[in-house]
Amino acid sequence: MRAALLLALAGAGLAMAVLAAAQERPGNPPDGVIQLPPVRILAPARLPGEPLPLDHVPGSVQIISGDTLRGRGVVTVQDALVGLPGVTLGDEQGNRAQPDVTFRGFQATSVTGVPQGISVFVDGVRVNEPTVEEVNFDLIPLDDVERIELIRGPSVLFGRNTLGGSLNILTRRGGDTHEIVPELEFGSFGRQKYRLRASGPAGPFDYYVAGTYSEEDGWRDVSAVRLGRLFAKLGLSLGDTDATLSFQRAQNRIEQPGSLPLSDLRRDRRQNFTGGDFFAPLLNLVTLDVHQTVAEHARVSVNGFARTLDAEQFNVNLIGADTRSFTRTTTAGGTVQLDYDGRVLDRPNRLTVGLDYVHHDVGAKVLEEESGVASLDSKVHDDQHAFAIYAQDSLDLGGDLLVPGDVLVLTTAARWDWLRHHIGDFGPGNGPRVGGISTFNRVNPRFGVNYNPTKAASVYFTFAQGFRPPAFLELTCASPGTVCPGLQAGVAPDPPLKAVKANHYEVGARVSPLPWLGLELAAYRTDLRDDIFSVSPTGTTGLFFQNVGATRRQGLELAADARVDTRWDLRLSYTYTEATFREDVDLATPRLTPGCVASPCTQRVRAGSDLPLIPRHRLGAGVDYRATPWLTLWAAGAWVGAQRLRGDEANVERTLDAYGVVSAGARLQVKAFSAFVTINNALNEQYETFGTFGPNGKRAGTPIEPFLTPAPPLHVDVGLAYRF
Repeated sequence: MRAALLLALAGAGLAMAVLAAAQERPGNPPDGVIQLPPVRILAPARLPGEPLPLDHVPGSVQIISGDTLRGRGVVTVQDALVGLPGVTLGDEQGNRAQPDVTFRGFQATSVTGVPQGISVFVDGVRVNEPTVEEVNFDLIPLDDVERIELIRGPSVLFGRNTLGGSLNILTRRGGDTHEIVPELEFGSFGRQKYRLRASGPAGPFDYYVAGTYSEEDGWRDVSAVRLGRLFAKLGLSLGDTDATLSFQRAQNRIEQPGSLPLSDLRRDRRQNFTGGDFFAPLLNLVTLDVHQTVAEHARVSVNGFARTLDAEQFNVNLIGADTRSFTRTTTAGGTVQLDYDGRVLDRPNRLTVGLDYVHHDVGAKVLEEESGVASLDSKVHDDQHAFAIYAQDSLDLGGDLLVPGDVLVLTTAARWDWLRHHIGDFGPGNGPRVGGISTFNRVNPRFGVNYNPTKAASVYFTFAQGFRPPAFLELTCASPGTVCPGLQAGVAPDPPLKAVKANHYEVGARVSPLPWLGLELAAYRTDLRDDIFSVSPTGTTGLFFQNVGATRRQGLELAADARVDTRWDLRLSYTYTEATFREDVDLATPRLTPGCVASPCTQRVRAGSDLPLIPRHRLGAGVDYRATPWLTLWAAGAWVGAQRLRGDEANVERTLDAYGVVSAGARLQVKAFSAFVTINNALNEQYETFGTFGPNGKRAGTPIEPFLTPAPPLHVDVGLAYRF
């Protein structure tokens, strides 16, 4: 009832604001204020063709340009996103390369065992891993990004696992001039980065080649990061044909100090409790994109790719044998999409239809190592096929309905997803066997309306459904009888886990009530059924998965940006996120609960309890000051509210403290020379962004206490580049 009232009030308020803005006739801005430059923002598309204007999209979208990222000197994709409304970072792994991204109560993370709900695409290729839908952000070529699009809410175009939203990342290609650009970066904690790129035209072709190597010692003990990447793209523009062929190879080694027991954290925030954990991936990815105009108003887009990922993960275990896992994934697939611009009842209409297919061949092997002796714990394989058909139609219904010049746009869409896992067990023969076929399929509709009283104001409503089938290692680790060490491979459930279903409702507006001021507002609710949740029993470092019935994410998002004279750009945002269980459920917990003196302990989670590691409140602000035509100074900050620790789903323990963090910097551009300096955590605040519970020691009966991951102290990055 409260959520329905919230949405109704928000929708009414937004509609009144938009209509009020529509009635105003813009005049000259006040002294000291300039009008925001006209920018035609286009809606994101899975396979970019001729995108729709954003005022035809019933949803919230933010776009970050690659030039903005490079001017700020951001080090990771996650750093690039943290300035957007409602986006927070969590750091379970304890290194700079692998923070988690959270918005609208959903996560995208490299950590296996987290309930994922965000899809990530790079040049049309879905890069969520087929093992547990995790995202290895360290494998995304950030330096070669043209733009990043954050699309909130379920999407027919982006498909399964898009519960909270999707990240659509598009890479650069060669331009109209030949360039050779060497780049150097240096920073705190031994950070150094070397990069060289060359790009330009060659007749109807264009080329882009870049090599990057970076390393740092890390600010904590045994926390070094080594990243190496080659990225190349060949483009062709010839008449009605546009095509690109790209190749990426990345080889990394990332040490993972993880979280610290609270008692140790208070003594030394830099220490590593389980020194030796690391992640070492090797990626090869080939992507082909072809866009062909086949008629005056029709365009066919084809995306095909082949991808291999070999990854080694080592985990030190204080209460059992260490584990070393090897995962090999071979993926191939493609998408064919038709976009047709025509007229229906003599009104403009855009129809998009498409087919998706992808095949994953995944093998996971886990070794237990103790006293220098390794033994095979499990070895499983998944032959995975996924197929989808989707269609979306955007129809301009008419104008001059309430005020002169207004426009009403109707969007209808649907997607059918089908996924099959064929799991085989090739491990030791003494334990229970994993194997069998699990198939999931569902049709998900979408409906939306945009009302645009003027070009400076738009209000929208959308309803959409989302779908996330269980992933490979979730299915093989879904039994409380066999806890999976480090989430690798365990026992297949009978019956299998259920797929997650989502119903999403949203109202919002994009308004420019004054020529120099832009506002964006959204109120949403996402109800999930059969949410998949990982639980970790007391006294173990493993976990298993289970469906937890109904959960809900709902909230408000407010953002404003302004330009004051030619020098000042200002940004301000506030988000409220309420993520809760909607049914009573019993969950295993890593902490000791009343009446439980030995493993495993369970907790009674009541309806209305908060989901862990999701802050209810977040406030963000930023300012850019153009001191001269060649020098810009900037500052940005965020205040993030308290969060429940993982394992305290019952909401009875102390929370992570709220924190505020400020960063600042400068960027310089003088002809072909550019430079930046960034001061991160400029006030040197001590805070934590992740927490759970665990035993502090190897001995039986070792006390259970909170484990927290400390955030880095003040650190500086400096970069230089010269364009030949």
